[in-house]
Amino acid sequence: MSQAFSVRPVTLEDAAMLQSACYPYSSIDAVRELIHRALDLARRGRGVGMVAVNETGVLGYGQLTLWPRAAEISDLNVTEALRSRGIGSALVQTLLEKCRLLHIAKVEIGAALSNPRAIALYRRLGFRDDRIIDLDLGDGIQPVMYLVMQLAT
Repeated sequence: MSQAFSVRPVTLEDAAMLQSACYPYSSIDAVRELIHRALDLARRGRGVGMVAVNETGVLGYGQLTLWPRAAEISDLNVTEALRSRGIGSALVQTLLEKCRLLHIAKVEIGAALSNPRAIALYRRLGFRDDRIIDLDLGDGIQPVMYLVMQLAT
């Protein structure tokens, strides 16, 4: 990517830029709710929401949730015009590093089968196919591939 960017924890002040950049079809209230969930996870030590940013604003978002049997990376979204430039990879790598620091052994990530680019990215990053389940991702029920990565603890 030609412009440098960094990855940091999300804040409520990111809501408008996050909606504009990554969730243009969601209401600002829905984006604020996403951020509130991430901040609540962080407050309880159960996860974190991260944004990729540069001098122009928010470029992408990803969330980590710690569940009893595994950690889950979810809500990964990069500004459409900036996809395939390493932003999604950087977000996932940052969230994986958080897992390593917490000695998490297993991480899962899901993608709709209708999103082969995301599945290919996760495979390139070292995730392996695990299972397909039907989920409602907001547009009705669709098959979702869950991929897993085992981390050294």
